[in-house]
Order: sequence, then C-alpha cells, then structure tokens
Amino acid sequence: MRSRRLSIAFTGGLFLVMAWALWEAYGWELQASLMAWLIGLPTAALLALQLVRDFLGQPEQAVSADGDEPGLLDPSLAGREAEPLDPAEERRRTASIICWILGFAAAIWLVGFQFGIGLATLLYLKSAGERWLTVMGITAAVLAGVVLVFDCGMHIFFAEGKLFTWTGMSTGPLFNSFCYQVTSPFRG
Repeated sequence: MRSRRLSIAFTGGLFLVMAWALWEAYGWELQASLMAWLIGLPTAALLALQLVRDFLGQPEQAVSADGDEPGLLDPSLAGREAEPLDPAEERRRTASIICWILGFAAAIWLVGFQFGIGLATLLYLKSAGERWLTVMGITAAVLAGVVLVFDCGMHIFFAEGKLFTWTGMSTGPLFNSFCYQVTSPFRG
C-alpha cells in the first residue's frame, strides 16, 4: 500500500511539473513554445493516464499456464519480476548503451544534426539485426520528422558538421532549408 501511495505522489508530482511547464510555455513565441508543447502534451497525457491507473489500483491478473503472455497494456506485467541478469551481461549492456549515446553525439558533431541523426539511426538499427527495408523506412521517417519539426515547423538551422568544416567540402545544398529558400546562417 505504501508503494502505491509513493507511486501516486511521484506521478502526481511529475504531472504538476509538466502542467506548470506547459502553462509557462503558453506565453512564449510560437517557435520557442513549439518544442515544449510537442514534448509536454503527450507527456502530460501519459502522466495523467498513469495517475488514473495508480488511483484505480488495478489488481494483477493471473496468467494461465497454457495461455499466451500478457500484452503490453496488460497491468499484470507491472507486478512481474524480470529475470535477473548476471553482472557481466549488465556491464556489457550498460557499456553498449553508453557507446551508442556517445556515437549519436559524435555523429551529430561530425556531420551535423540532420545527417548525424539519420546516420546514427541507420547504424543502430542495422547493428540490432533489423532488415534493410525496416532500417531504411525508420531512418527515412526519422529524417522526415527532423526536417518537418525543426526546419519547416520551427525554422531552426543547425550548424554543419565539423567534418565539412575541416575538409572545406562544399555543403551548399545540404545545409539550406528544405522548406524555405533560406540559407543557414551558420554556413561560412
């Protein structure tokens, strides 16, 4: 019972912080508030859903021995214990996550935000053993999302990557806006 109250308090606190952040973003200019609303509204909705689930305190459901495993939205998953990993596997997974985070950061720094995110997404999905069709589809969707949100929606231009700066390669068409006939102010 104590963990349920702690869960309600924690989720409620996060919801209040998110509601306050959205309230503050309401008075900002559209470009400044767009990212706060883009992240804040779905987060607030998910926190509200979790808060309702915490208040209702749905009981765990038993899984039959011959039945399928419970689905993603089944509340019985919350009470199930995960199989413990051996310490070596935990260290390997932690090191892998840290390397991928650093790899994403390095890709963004070397080739710029738009292409770095695309390149890192492609490499991450392919290293996870996904099929090429899936990899290309998700990578294209990520790139389209980045262009639509940051370039077309917010008119944010990102600096070109250090690799282009160091080599003096011409990046004219690569770092112009895709949605407007405006050239990035970072091109020099």
